[in-house]
Amino acid sequence: MKRVTGLLFLLPQLVLAQHSWRGIPYPMNRWGVSVMGVKQTEKGNLTGAGVSGIKLFDKYEVEVDFTKPKSLKMDADVKIVKVDYFVLPFLNIYGIGGELKADAKFNLGSDISFGDLGIPTGKDMIIRAKSEGKLYGGGALIAGEYNRIFSSLQYTYTRIEMDGDVAAKSAEVGAARLGYVVYRSKSFSVTPYVAASYQKTDSEISGPIPGLAGVNYQFEMELEDVTPSAGIFTVINESFTILVDYSFGDRQTLAIDLGYRF
Repeated sequence: MKRVTGLLFLLPQLVLAQHSWRGIPYPMNRWGVSVMGVKQTEKGNLTGAGVSGIKLFDKYEVEVDFTKPKSLKMDADVKIVKVDYFVLPFLNIYGIGGELKADAKFNLGSDISFGDLGIPTGKDMIIRAKSEGKLYGGGALIAGEYNRIFSSLQYTYTRIEMDGDVAAKSAEVGAARLGYVVYRSKSFSVTPYVAASYQKTDSEISGPIPGLAGVNYQFEMELEDVTPSAGIFTVINESFTILVDYSFGDRQTLAIDLGYRF
C-alpha cells in the first residue's frame, strides 16, 4: 500500500494514492466531483445606513440617514457542485457553482437625520429582506503530509448574483488547515482537522425595501474576517468521501460534503 501524501480539496479529502509524479504519489484519483449543502448564520455591525427614494407629499424626494445603525443578521442556505483536478500531487485546482438563498435582518437603530436635522424616533427600525440567486467561481490548493500530520493553504474566489442585491457581489476566502489521520486502511480512513479562514467580501450592499415601491437602502457593514472551524473527513472504498465541517463565532456554518473521485 502506497503512502498517502494527504492533499486536500476545498474541504480536506484523502484517499489512497494510485499515481505518482517524479516519485511523489497522488493522494487520490485525479478527478473528483462532489455536492455540498451549507447552512450559515452570520452576524455583524452596521457602520452606515441610508434610505433613498422617500417622497414627501408625493412630490419631494428625500434621503434619510440612520446616524446610529446597530447590527445585521443573515441566514443563508447554499447548494454547491464542485469539480476538481490534481495538476500535481501537491496542487489541486477546482471550479464551483450553485444556488444561494438568503434572509437578512438589519437593525437600523432609532436615530435618523434629514440633512443636518436629527430626529430621535424612540424605536429601532428593522428591515428584513429575502433573496435568492446563484454563485460560481474557483480556486487552488497546495498541501502536504508528514507522519499522518497534514497542512494546507487554499484560495477561493466566488462571484455572487442575487436578486435585490441582498448579498455581496463577490467573496474571496483564504483557508489554512491542520489535521491528523487517526485511522487508515485500504477501505476506510478517518481524518479530523482544525482550520481558520479569512474571508474578504464587499463591505457595502444595496437594494429595494420590500413593500415600498421606489425606496432603496444602502448599508455599510463590518463583518468578521477570521473564522475558526473544525471538521472530520471519512473515505470509503478509496473513492467515496463524506465530510462534515462546522465553523463558529460570528459566522456559524455547517457544511456537509459528499464526493466521488474517478
